[in-house]
Amino acid sequence: MELTRNERRIMEFLIENGRATDTELADKLNITSQAVGKIRKKLEKEGVIQGYSTIIDYEKIGIKVFAVALFKFIPDVWKTMKDKDIDERIQGSNIINFYRVPEGDVTHIVTYGFRSLDELDHYFHVLQTERGHISEIRKLYIFSAKSLKKESANDLCIKVLKEWGYEQLPRPAKGALRE
Repeated sequence: MELTRNERRIMEFLIENGRATDTELADKLNITSQAVGKIRKKLEKEGVIQGYSTIIDYEKIGIKVFAVALFKFIPDVWKTMKDKDIDERIQGSNIINFYRVPEGDVTHIVTYGFRSLDELDHYFHVLQTERGHISEIRKLYIFSAKSLKKESANDLCIKVLKEWGYEQLPRPAKGALRE
């Protein structure tokens, strides 16, 4: 989809502050608030903007342990289970993100959040007991909330919007760790 300069600039500001009003955006962009409203509605209607979210400090609400699990779903499962069935199973669980990947040894990557190691331990014991016939865990990486260094793709989205129209090969940020 092609985006105009003003559409990209509005998205940049909304990524940084989804609660910004049309008037605030208009002042920053030197356009009318009516123009901002029209652009915002267009982006929402076309599904470019799918909602506005709140950034939560996981630790402050009690989520202190994370896990990334690499699963292989048993091939026969796909004969009886559809993507919709899987989507229903992950609602309301400890799952943060769920990805299906085109890999032979790993079919899904799942990120989880838990209040404690005990909760994580219990969850995976139950999972293996009740769902071991559906999938097997290939790898499980566990880390604390204090280890979480970046939890948003906002920087990447802003970079892409700013570089719109000229694609570049990605490079590490200046000052990035060197080998």
